[in-house]
Amino acid sequence: MSLTARDLMCTDHCVVETDSAPPDRADELTLGVDERGTPRWVVGPGGRGPALLVAASTPVDELLTSNALVRLLDEHLPALVVVDDSGRPVGVVPAEALGEQLLRQLDGDKWAAYGTDVLAPPDPGVMGDPLLAGRLRPPTAPIRIFCAYCGALNHLDEFPEPDRDCAAGGHRLEPDWR
Repeated sequence: MSLTARDLMCTDHCVVETDSAPPDRADELTLGVDERGTPRWVVGPGGRGPALLVAASTPVDELLTSNALVRLLDEHLPALVVVDDSGRPVGVVPAEALGEQLLRQLDGDKWAAYGTDVLAPPDPGVMGDPLLAGRLRPPTAPIRIFCAYCGALNHLDEFPEPDRDCAAGGHRLEPDWR
């Protein structure tokens, strides 16, 4: 049986209701929700990021084969927001937990030989991002993210790539950070 987002999630994070932009950093992992309880952003000691929602039943293997998610982790995404079938947040999967799972999937000793930590900023003089082997496939459960430009809810099969059109049409998707 493969691990799911629910298996990796934790519930020891702070939830704040807000309609403002997230702070740059927070001492503890904090999830910002709007007045309806919809997750809008996540912030932690390493910085802030959008509230990327994944179904609790999403297999971790599918999350780790997402090029966009690996890129977002490298850009210090603090956590994924785990939601139940009704879309209500039930926990978060910290970036560190995803990084640990990624290292378990790869041969940790060989990965460490590159001298690269996927969750740390690249050091000058260290080899660039290694390519991950294997066929990439999108998660089976849709990912939901709001557009900052128009507020439309987008249902995506993959974490948002640059220059993706919004579901509302007529403009590019701007992931909402509020």
